[in-house]
Order: sequence, then C-alpha cells, then structure tokens
Amino acid sequence: MKQRRFDFRVQWALSAVFVGVLLTSAFTFGAGRSPSIELLVGGAIVGLCIYGAAELLHGLVGCYLDDLPASVRIPARILLGILSGAIGWVAGYVIAALIISGRPHFADAFRRDARALFVIAIAITILFGALAHGYEELRRRLTASVQKLKESEFAEKELELAREIQSRLLPPPTIEGEGFTITARNLAARVVAGDFYDVLRHEDGSVGIVIADVSGKGLGASLITASVKAVLPFIANGAVDETLRKLNARLASQLGKREFVALAYARFHPATGRLQIANAGMPDPYLISNGSAEPVSVTGERLPLGARPDVRYDALEIRLEPGDRFFLVSDGIPEAVRANGEPLGYDALRDTLNAVPPGAGWIDGVLDRVRAQVQGVDDDWTAVVLERK
Repeated sequence: MKQRRFDFRVQWALSAVFVGVLLTSAFTFGAGRSPSIELLVGGAIVGLCIYGAAELLHGLVGCYLDDLPASVRIPARILLGILSGAIGWVAGYVIAALIISGRPHFADAFRRDARALFVIAIAITILFGALAHGYEELRRRLTASVQKLKESEFAEKELELAREIQSRLLPPPTIEGEGFTITARNLAARVVAGDFYDVLRHEDGSVGIVIADVSGKGLGASLITASVKAVLPFIANGAVDETLRKLNARLASQLGKREFVALAYARFHPATGRLQIANAGMPDPYLISNGSAEPVSVTGERLPLGARPDVRYDALEIRLEPGDRFFLVSDGIPEAVRANGEPLGYDALRDTLNAVPPGAGWIDGVLDRVRAQVQGVDDDWTAVVLERK
C-alpha cells in the first residue's frame, strides 16, 4: 500500500496568502478601483484555501503519480493542479463571503466578473504547484545525498579503523632470530585486506610461518582472519599437515558455503635448517638457493580450509642451507594483470625472483619489479621470505 504524504508547510501557506492578496490587488487596480480590506482578506483566504486543497489532493493521490510513465506523469500533475485550484477557489470564495457578509455566496464564485480571476488563479496554482514540487523534490534529493554522504564517511572511517586493527594483528614486517630472518609485505587492494601472514614461536625453538588468503574482501574477510589467527597458536604445535587438518575441521563447521581460507603453513627449525610445509590452496612457495628459484610443490589434496570437513593434507620436508631463502606468496602477485590484459604468471614471477640479487631489501626489489610489469594492485599482495643465516 502506498504511503500517503501530507506535508503542510507554513512558508508555502504564507506564500499562497501573499499571492492571493497580490492577485486580488492587481485585479482590483486593473478594474479601476482601490482594493478594500474585505477584498484583501478574501484574497488571502482564497490563496490559503487553494494551497490547502492542493496539499490535500497531492497528499492523497500524489504518491500514485510517481509510478506513472513520464509522458503521463506531467499532464496528470497539471490536471491535479487544476482540480485543486478549482476546489480551493470555490471553498475560499465561499468562506470569505461567509466571514465578510455572513452569507456563503456560492454562486458568486462563478459570476462573469470573477471568471477571469478564477482562470488566473488556476494558472498561478499550476505554476506555484510546479515550483513547490520542484523545490521539495530538490530538497528531498539534497537531504538524501547528504545522508548518503554521511553514511559513506562513517563507513570509510569504520573501514580505516578496521584496517588499523588488522595492521596491528600482523607481526612486524621484519623479524630477526638466531639463525634466520623473516621479512614480510602485505599490500591491500582495498582498505581492508583478505590476505594475511603470521609468525609463530614454538616451545621446541622452531618457527611457524603462515600465509593465507581469505575468500572475499572487506570486514567479513577481516573477521575470518581474526578468527584463524586466534585459533592457530593453540593447534599449531604438532606436524604441519595435522595442524591444517585440525584447522580445516574447525573452519568447516564455522564458515558459510562460499567462505574458505587458502593457507600455507611452514615450520622451520633454525638449528638444523629443516623446514616442513603443508599447503591448502595457496600458490607453491619457492626455494631460492644458489641464485636459482625452484617451486616447492606439496602433493596430495590442496583444497582451501573450510571447503570440505574431511580433507587430509600432505606435508613436504626440505632443508635450507645458510643463505637460502624460502619465499611464500599469495596469488594476487602472479595473477596481477599486465598492460595487455594477461596475468603476470608464475614463470615471470620465477624469473623475477632469479633476477633480483640477494641482500637487504630483496623482497622490496622483487615487488618493485613486479609493479613495473603490471598495471597495479587489483588483488591483495602478500609475500613472506624466510632466510637462513
């Protein structure tokens, strides 16, 4: 059912009274007479009644006119203006006569000398109604735009706050330990990223490295990120494949149908250089040894976490020699789009890893070379490099 809108406004009522007085004065002067107080009062009453009738009719049926086709809507509003003007004219004339003379001279409203004034009043009613409607429509749209702007500013502040909180949840970009260095970069395509990384310290002296890509973007993805980061320290003390199995079982019961987490988890033992890796849907990491980058591919199922509750993940073990680097990356980097519309690709990424000389700032050099080859950051970029000293 349509919502009827009655919006009686004092400023428009006073304007109608003024127009009624002005029209009566002009018509009386045009007839060679001076307007009396009674005529001016009558003009004011007629103007007020016309406005009241117009507001009443527009409130009752105006909401239905908005659904009409554009070609019919304007003529319909004109007819509504004529009808409201006629009703207001008769009502105002009768009320004015009743107040001034004590008798409702209904027939006098249509006598010959009043017809011209009646036609002028109708024309002014239509014009006045069009101006009022245009003004109110403009005011309504302006109010709606201001409200949307306020909501947009509020949402932007909320996202900035979420990004700040998310940044606090991430470990420092550089972590130094005995026998190793971990350097990470996290670039968000939007205010809030769906990628994240984490570094875990275990009681046996090993270091856990996590890189993940949560489905979706924005606040929803950040909430899933926070949940995963909160759970990981409690279940990540065992083998890497068992850690992914436990995390997958938990997430499968918590996430929605279209929600999942691609995640790779590596556990590094600095004393021996031994590194175990399990992968649930992330791109293959790279082992850079003697200046050559080779992908490290884990066999078995690679479904993202949360996609299916009964997935069993495999683990792969490698050994890092002093000077070797282990590079983990999210898919936003190899899938970044070149100027020709094609993705960068994993071969080009591998060539880039080989081309950047080792040393301080190696990961920034890699990302700078990637940026030079693509159009921009369309998806989140996350890269983590572990270097054994």
